[in-house]
Amino acid sequence: MTMGRGQRILSATAEALQSPSSMLRSETEMQDTAHNYGPESPEPASHAQVLSVSDLTRCIRAAIEAEDLFRDVWVRGEISNLTRHASGHVYFCLKDESALIRCVVWQSNTHSIRFDLRDGVAVVVQGRVAVYEKQGQYQLVLSRIMPDGVGTLYIAYEELKRRLQSEGLFDKSRKQAIPRFPRRIAIVTSPTAAALRDMVTIARRRMPSINILIVPALMQGTGSEASVVESLRVADSLPGIDAIVLGRGGGSIEDLCAFNSEPVVRAIAACDTPLVSAIGHETDYTLSDFAADLRAPTPSAAIELIVPDRQELAARIRALTDAIVGAADALLARKHADLDMLAGSPSLRYPERMLQARWQSLDLAEERLENNSRTILSSCERGLAEITGRLESLSPLGVLARGYGIVRHLKDGSTIRHVSDVASADMTETLISGGKLISEVKEVREGWD
Repeated sequence: MTMGRGQRILSATAEALQSPSSMLRSETEMQDTAHNYGPESPEPASHAQVLSVSDLTRCIRAAIEAEDLFRDVWVRGEISNLTRHASGHVYFCLKDESALIRCVVWQSNTHSIRFDLRDGVAVVVQGRVAVYEKQGQYQLVLSRIMPDGVGTLYIAYEELKRRLQSEGLFDKSRKQAIPRFPRRIAIVTSPTAAALRDMVTIARRRMPSINILIVPALMQGTGSEASVVESLRVADSLPGIDAIVLGRGGGSIEDLCAFNSEPVVRAIAACDTPLVSAIGHETDYTLSDFAADLRAPTPSAAIELIVPDRQELAARIRALTDAIVGAADALLARKHADLDMLAGSPSLRYPERMLQARWQSLDLAEERLENNSRTILSSCERGLAEITGRLESLSPLGVLARGYGIVRHLKDGSTIRHVSDVASADMTETLISGGKLISEVKEVREGWD
C-alpha cells in the first residue's frame, strides 16, 4: 500500500523525535553531500525546473496548509517578544528550551483572551500552521490561548459546553425575564463571603424595603457541587421569591470549577424562579452564566441589575409627574384659547344671524326646485304628446278611422291580404271604424276594373 503524504510526514517526524542523533551528520558526510549535490556547471540542467522564491514559498505553503495534521494543533510553550500592533493584532514567539515558532492572534480573536499576556508566561495555545510568504516563515495563527496547567480543564469545559448547548440548556427561548420590582430575593452564596456583605449593603441602600433571604452554600472545594445544587433547590422552593442570585467573588479556574460542573448547570436550568448568575470577576465566564436567565459581571452588579434604586425611582416619578402636570397645563391653556376664540365668534354671539342666512338659502333652494320641476314636467308633457301622436298614426284603428277596413276569414280570423286568399261562398268579416260587417263572398274578381 502506498504511503500518503500525511503518513510520510508523521513517520519522518516520529523517527526524528525517537532518534535525534540520526538527524546529525559528520563534517565529512556534509562535505561529501556538498560535493555530490553542488553545481558542476554555471547553468542548470536542461530538464530542471527553475522556481522563483515566491513560487517555492507558495508551494511550501500549499503543502503545509493542505495537510489536516496542522489545521488544529495544541502547543505548549513560553511567550517571548510580545508585540501589540495598533491594528489590534497580537504577535509573539512561542518557545521552549530548544525551538521557537512565531504566533499571531488576529484582532477578532483577542476578546477571548481572559488573562494578561506578557513575556515569560507559560501558555497552551490552539491554532493552525500557516506560512507568511513575504518573510518565508511558518507561524501559528491562534484561536485560543490559556495559561499552562489549565489546558485539560479548558478542553473539558468546551466539550461539556457543546454537549449542554446541544440539549438546549443555553437557549434564549427558555430564559425568564427578571421582575422589574422584586420584593423578595434569595441569595445563594457562602455566608462568610465578602461578596455577600457587599450585596446586602447595596440592596439595603437601593431599596430598604426589600426582603433578602440568605441560602448558605459551599462555593468551592470538596462537596461544593452538591452543596450548590441543594441550596438552589431550597431557594427555588421558598414561597414568594421573585429572583435568585447565585454569587461569589473571583478566584482561579480551580476555585470556580463547581460552576462549570454539569450538576450545577442542570440545577440552574431546572429553577422555576428567575435566576441571576454572578460568579467571579467580569472576565470570568462559567457554564452557569450560560444556563442562568441573566449573567452579571460581579455579585455587586447583580444586585444593581435586579434591585431598583429608590432614589432613581423617586426622581423618575418626580420627572413623570412634572411632565404630566406640564402636559395638562399646556392642554388646558390650548382649550382656554380655543374657548376664547369661540366666545368671540359671531356665530355664537349672534346665532339668529346664522339662522337667517340659512333660511334665506333654503328659500332660494326651494324656489329653484319649483322652477326646475315645472320645466322638467313641461318638457316631459311635450315629449309624451309627440310620442302619442306617432303611436296613433301607426295604430290600425287610426287607419280604420280614415275609411279603410280589414277583411278577415270569419272561420279562423286570418287576415285576407290578397284576392287569392278568398274563394266564392267564403264567409268574411270586415273591420271598419265603429264595428264590423259579416259578408258572404258571391264572386271573386282579380284587378280593379
